[in-house]
Amino acid sequence: MIYTAEELFKLRLPEGTDLSDDEAGALILRAGNTILDITGRKEVPEGLIDVQAELALIYYNRKGTEGEKRRSEGEITMDFTAGIPEDIIMRLKNYPRKVGVLSAAD
Repeated sequence: MIYTAEELFKLRLPEGTDLSDDEAGALILRAGNTILDITGRKEVPEGLIDVQAELALIYYNRKGTEGEKRRSEGEITMDFTAGIPEDIIMRLKNYPRKVGVLSAAD
């Protein structure tokens, strides 16, 4: 079965998550834009649809902790990772940055 990034994202959310379609779409858009920025492409390659969903889930899980590196509440301490996880970076490296072709007439 072929899924869209938004469908995969919603499947990965914990059951009972209260997230509107607009919020889900915004997270998918942000994840897609991140992929496009890194790969220099005009659209997300089909092979990266699951990566787009995974990035959207990471962005969802980071909601409310933007800018934090560590949070302590009582005896519980949480450390936050900034940036894109290494396993996703490795997948993106399989799609080298596209660049324009220079004219041979110059």
